Amino acid sequence: MKAIDTTIFLQINDLLCQFFLSFDQRDWPAMVECLAPQVAIDYSSSGREQPTTMSGQDFVSRRQNAIDKLAKHHSFSNLLIARADERTVSARCNYLILRFDSAGSGEDFFHSCGSYEFLFDDIQGDWKISSIKQNALRSWGNSSLHGGSSQGNA
Repeated sequence: MKAIDTTIFLQINDLLCQFFLSFDQRDWPAMVECLAPQVAIDYSSSGREQPTTMSGQDFVSRRQNAIDKLAKHHSFSNLLIARADERTVSARCNYLILRFDSAGSGEDFFHSCGSYEFLFDDIQGDWKISSIKQNALRSWGNSSLHGGSSQGNA
């Protein structure tokens, strides 16, 4: 893997931090700002939806409409970034998503881990997420709590 400029590494890392934080805070406008106008999505490894391309706004609307009341904490690690071409960067990272029912206790959680593969496009000088592929490794807990798992559209 060819080394990437540290400035680009930091920009991509910051973009992913903002993207994952927007899930946790349900900050839908901030999530839209992280995305390219069109985004290729592949969550098929978790059985939720088949690969497709949609607008960034449609991606956010689907997450917003999953309607769960879980407190979420997304984290990522082992970020590897490579230059695909002059205007595109690819990245891979591991993820851990902790989800808790704020009203419950005990088995009132649904957690997941795995990896993501991303593509980022330089759009007018700003990096934007243009592709998201989730590679689910394992989920555990009460899947009925998770809007996407129970409704098939997260």
